[in-house]
Amino acid sequence: MASITGAQSKAGVKIASTWGTAVACGAGNSFAGEISPNFNVTELAARQIGSGAYMLSTATRGALVPTISLTADLGYRNNCDVLIAQMMGTSAAPTEQNVGQGDYLHQILFNTTLNAKYVTLAYQSSSATSIEFPTCAVQSFGIATTSIPGYLDFTAELVASGVNFSSSTNDFSDLNSCTFTEGTPELVAVDYSDNFITNDQSGGAVSSGDQYNITGFELALNRPQEVIPEIKGSAGNSAPVASDLFDGTFNVTVKELADHAYYTIWSAETTRKAGVVIQGTQIGTGDNKQLSIVLPRMILVTEPQYTLTDPGTNTLALNFRLLKAATNPTGMASTYPYFEITNTLSTSLLA
Repeated sequence: MASITGAQSKAGVKIASTWGTAVACGAGNSFAGEISPNFNVTELAARQIGSGAYMLSTATRGALVPTISLTADLGYRNNCDVLIAQMMGTSAAPTEQNVGQGDYLHQILFNTTLNAKYVTLAYQSSSATSIEFPTCAVQSFGIATTSIPGYLDFTAELVASGVNFSSSTNDFSDLNSCTFTEGTPELVAVDYSDNFITNDQSGGAVSSGDQYNITGFELALNRPQEVIPEIKGSAGNSAPVASDLFDGTFNVTVKELADHAYYTIWSAETTRKAGVVIQGTQIGTGDNKQLSIVLPRMILVTEPQYTLTDPGTNTLALNFRLLKAATNPTGMASTYPYFEITNTLSTSLLA
C-alpha cells in the first residue's frame, strides 16, 4: 500500500435514493475536483470537579456529522450537473431537441420538498483504500467566473450521513470503474459571444435585445440543512431537515459606469429578471451544448458599488438579492431560480 496523488485518485458521485444507504459508483459517475471533508467531531469529556484528578483519564468521540466542500470546473456532463439537480430537487427526463441527434435539454427546477434524492460520494485515498460518504445532501452551491474568456468555477457544500473507511460498496477497485459519459467532458467556458440578458421583472420575455455587458458574475444558492442527532432505534444519523429559507445572490461586474441607469433602478427598487446563456460545441447536427441560469426575480438591495480608487477606468459592481416571483414571468418556467442544460445525457439527472 502506498500514497497516490490527487490527480491519480478517482472519485465518484452518484444519485442515491435512501438516506444512509450507499450506491456503487461506476460508468458515468466520475467527478474531477477538489474534495475537502470535515468530520465535525465533538468530544465527550466527564466533569472533573471534585475528582482529585490533575488530568483527564478518558475522553470519547461524540457526534459525527461530516460536511464536504467541493471545487471543480463546471461541465456540461461532468456530474456537477447532478449536484445542482440534487439540491434543486426536480429534473424530469430530458427532451431531445432534434430527433436522432442526442441533444437533450434538462430543466432543473426548485422542489419545495427537501431532498427527493441524495448522492453517494467516494474517492480513492491511497493505492488500496477509499473513503466513502454513503449519502450526502447539497446544501449550497456557487457558479462564478472572473475572467472572460474563462471556465466557470463550481463550488458546493454537502452534509453527509456518515463516513466509511472500508466500504464494500465503493472500495478502491470499485472506484477504478468510474468514468465520464463523454470520455473527456466538455467544460463550460464563457466567451465574448455568450449572453447576460436582463429587463424589468414585469416586462416581456428577456431576449437578445436585453443584452447587458458584464466582465464576470457570481451566483450563490443556499438551501440550509442540518442533521439532528436523535435516539431512533437504528444506526446512523437521521436525514437532514431544513434549517432556513432557500435563498440566493447574484453579483455581476461591469467594466465601467457609463450612466446612472442602475442607480435609478436601485433607487426605485425596481425588480428585475435575468438569464445567463452560455453555449458550447454542437451536438451532432443538432443544438449546441448549453447552460442557462434563469433568475425570475431579483432586486438591488445594496446600492451599485462604484468607487474612485483607480486612476484609470473604475468598475461597477451590482449585487442582487434573488427573490421568488408571484407568477412565472413571461418566457420563464418557474417562480424560483432554475437551470437548463443541454447535453448528451438521455435520462434524468436524478435517475
